[in-house]
Amino acid sequence: MADPFGMARRLWSNNPSYLIFQITSRCNAACEHCFNWRNTQDPARRSDRELSLDEIEKLTKKLPPMLLVNLCGGEPTLRSDLPEIVSLFSRNTGAKYITIPTNGFLPDRTEEVFGRIFCENPGTFFRLGISLDGWEEEHDRIRRHPGGFQKVLVTAGKLRELKSRYPNFFAEANIVFSKNTQGSIDDLVNRIHSTELFDSIAVLYIRGNPKDPELLQPDLEKYRKINCRIIETFRVKRHPAARVLEALTEMVVETVIKAERTRKKCYRCFAADRFAVLNARGDLYPCEILENRLIGNVRDWEYDIPAMLESKVAGDIRDYARTCVCTWECAINMSFIYQPLQSLRVVTRALSNVIHSR
Repeated sequence: MADPFGMARRLWSNNPSYLIFQITSRCNAACEHCFNWRNTQDPARRSDRELSLDEIEKLTKKLPPMLLVNLCGGEPTLRSDLPEIVSLFSRNTGAKYITIPTNGFLPDRTEEVFGRIFCENPGTFFRLGISLDGWEEEHDRIRRHPGGFQKVLVTAGKLRELKSRYPNFFAEANIVFSKNTQGSIDDLVNRIHSTELFDSIAVLYIRGNPKDPELLQPDLEKYRKINCRIIETFRVKRHPAARVLEALTEMVVETVIKAERTRKKCYRCFAADRFAVLNARGDLYPCEILENRLIGNVRDWEYDIPAMLESKVAGDIRDYARTCVCTWECAINMSFIYQPLQSLRVVTRALSNVIHSR
């Protein structure tokens, strides 16, 4: 993975290098804060034909070298061919980083599936985000999955056993910050840290159009404080750019707060330009928020996502995305990463934090 010129090409060329791919709409949870609930909870949409492994191979062969791929859902581990999907992206796009978020409700699959993924793709670094939104019954209530909390701990334990064999992944506890979780967030973070099962903790601001809109617009000061506390106290482990990742998180949190308070665009958005979202049915969108702005379906474009992003429809959506307002952390992350001067700001902040922590 030590290829600075290849990384620079992925970061600062004009080619798309980040794809969020919802590989399935099937899910074994019904989370109250889910932005994708229309797809995961509607039987008609869940039964729509998912892109097959052969189709995924075709689209990976037409993608440029990728910096980051996010294989999500639904619940991605419900696809029996998840290891094969991962290998297609790793082999055909040279993806440097692959993120796989999971609810952790299938612990029996963990050791076999992820052990195989890490072993077969040594040149890719994996970020496994395991959802944990409350302690014990609270987590099960939020995720609407009785017994889910205990399954999460078993899953995280199995991943910990894999760490001695595979250095190319880290496990992160992901907490959705909403009006329902903000009151217990400090205690939850302490408890998660005490398990020693996770290499980092991420608190993610609720986004999109959840089934329960009352969860939106939680306390911004609490969101800021808990993220600052995590960065200062619970340092990221096992990630090759841990200190840079922490600095980036700081700057993203600041931008989320500014965007929410001002309701103005305060960062450059690369949606439908350098990154896009592909759902299980092959529909391509600019991002997770603009679910009513369809670029097209890959089946109608011979699985050529770069060509789709060059279309007039994508161009019109890009123009809109530059002015719309949102607090989606992934888009803000890429705004800092894709611009050389902003990337320099992140690295400078990371170095400053290291110096002041000594």
